[in-house]
Formats: sequence, structure tokens, C-alpha cells
Amino acid sequence: MNRIAFFLSGHGFGHAVRQSALIEALPTHVSVDIYTSVPESFFRDEVRRPVRVIPCEIDCGCLQTDTVEVDVEATLERYAEIESERLAHVARFAPMLRAAGTDLVVGDTPPLASPIARAAGVPAWCICNFTWLDIYGPYVAKHPRYLGMFARMREDYALADRHLRLFPHMAGDPSLPAEPVGMICRPGHSRREEFARRFGFDPGKKWALIYVGSFGLEGVDWHRLARYPDWEFMGLYPLEGAPANYRFLKKDLSFRYADLNASCDLVIGKLGYGLVAECLASAKPILFLGRKDFAEFEILKGLVEERGMGREIPLERFKRADFGEDLEALTGKSMEFMAPLQATGVADILGKMDLAP
Repeated sequence: MNRIAFFLSGHGFGHAVRQSALIEALPTHVSVDIYTSVPESFFRDEVRRPVRVIPCEIDCGCLQTDTVEVDVEATLERYAEIESERLAHVARFAPMLRAAGTDLVVGDTPPLASPIARAAGVPAWCICNFTWLDIYGPYVAKHPRYLGMFARMREDYALADRHLRLFPHMAGDPSLPAEPVGMICRPGHSRREEFARRFGFDPGKKWALIYVGSFGLEGVDWHRLARYPDWEFMGLYPLEGAPANYRFLKKDLSFRYADLNASCDLVIGKLGYGLVAECLASAKPILFLGRKDFAEFEILKGLVEERGMGREIPLERFKRADFGEDLEALTGKSMEFMAPLQATGVADILGKMDLAP
């Protein structure tokens, strides 16, 4: 196996983050092509090996108005538009796979990745903790005019040669035989002393990493973070009106997001696979927002609460930055019982691949 093509959803960055962990673990003789709508700049920051990025949009994930709200009808309409061009997508990308000498297609998790691979004569693996069948199912139940599109989506996924389900995963469609594998993420390394010197944080205070996602969240009274003088807050996005104890950190190659996670006392934000996996790997508590119309949320929430490592905050309280009670509850008790959960997914997946040069 000398060349692998990854077809990655551009819904947020979670799919790209976790597959970057797999990409980096591949032997150096394996060439990597990435077909995605995620900006190429993301992979320059996250992947420390040569990759070729081919811009494409063969799925749309969920169209969101902000980090917690999904526009369900717009999502279904947009995917129907993409799916209606399926023949054009296959005609464009299948010859590219053949010309490149691709040995395997990995999808996380555009449905059209499998028919494209099939047309190119290349095996396809679906590696994910959910498919869009899991997410779109409740949408289509309310909008049955998309049932035909949904049936074709199921047929597309069925063309994959293997379905590897990352922990924690959704139940999945029973018609798609799944092979469970471990959690996938890049565990961070605490660099607290280094970050304190570099960014001017007070190492004697508690630190919280704020992540509201690439979709953002309007109407939060971020200036109220000043009410917590014993805390330093940080994040990769500027927050309007934030006080001096919030630092906007510009991401570069010198550190990874997981290192910020491992260096903090608490993470505040929305639940996504990447955030949960990194917090599980570094045993960090999470103060999280609920998510509407996104079935994966309940799986992630259940795992976080089962391990006693997080609590949900109502949106209205979040928008008031009313975190005081939660900050104390999540960091004022012993976290010894929160043993890190090992990320074994990459090793599990590599073990299923024929990677000999």
C-alpha cells in the first residue's frame, strides 16, 4: 500500500482533526491525498508530513446558524443538490484516483466516497463514529420528501468494503456491518510552564480553554469573564468584548490544540468528537453546551456524564457567562477517579492495513 486518499467531511474540523492523527501515523513510504472542503491551511498546521490537498465538496455535513443550531431543511436541501451531481463527482474524481495509483480510499464520512472509489476500482473504508445516516435519519423523518435521497445515501455507504466504527460511536445502520475500533485522537502534552512564559499566563491561577467551534455563538456577554479573577481563559477565536483575562492565541506549528487542552484545568465549549476524545485522553473536565438536532450529542454527553467529567450548562446561562458555580464544581473536587482513557484507535486501524513497503 503506497497511496491512500482520504475523503473528509468539511463539517467543522472534527473529521479532519482525527484523521490527521491517522495520517501522521502512516509509514513515510505511504503518500497521502486529501479530498475535502477543509482549507489547506488547516493541514499545514496539523499534519507534519507532506500531503496533497484537493479541494472538493461531496458532502455538506450540517448547515448551522451557530455552534448549537442546525438548519435542518437547508442541510437536506444542500445535500440533495450535491447528491444530484453524483455522476459528475464520480466522473471527476474516479479518474484522479486511478491516475494517482491510489491503493485505498478512506471516508470520514462522505457517502459519495464509496461510489467514487468503486468506479476507480479502489477499495473503500468508512472510518468514523457515525455516518450521516445516523444524523440525517431524524431530519428525513420530519421531511419525508427526502426519503429517496436518504435511500441512495444508504446504498452509497453499503459500497464501502469495511466500516470501522470509532469509540464512542452511535448504533449505526444495521445494514452496514461495523468493526469497532478504539478512540482516535492525539493526546496532548502539558506545557503549562512553557505557555505561562510564552503567553504571560499566571501559573498560580486556574486555566480554562474556551471552544465554541468554527460556527461561533452570538450574544455571549464575554466581558463577564472578568468576574473570575482567579482564572485565566484562552482560545483560538477572538471573543467580542472579552476582558484582559481572556487571551486569543494564534495557532501555529509550535503547539497543538491538544497541548492547550492538556495544560488547562477545564474546557468550556460544545461537545464534538475531537474535544471529548482529547479530554478523555488527558482527563480534563468539560463544561458544555447542549446541541440541537445533532444525534451524536447524546452519545458524547452520556459518556462524559457517565465518567463524571462534565456537566451541561443551559444556553441562557452560557450567554451570561454565568460559569461561577460550574467552575467550582468541576475543579474543586478530586479528579483522581478520572483516569485518562487511552486512545487506541490509530493502532487498531493500522493493524488492519497492509502497510508493508
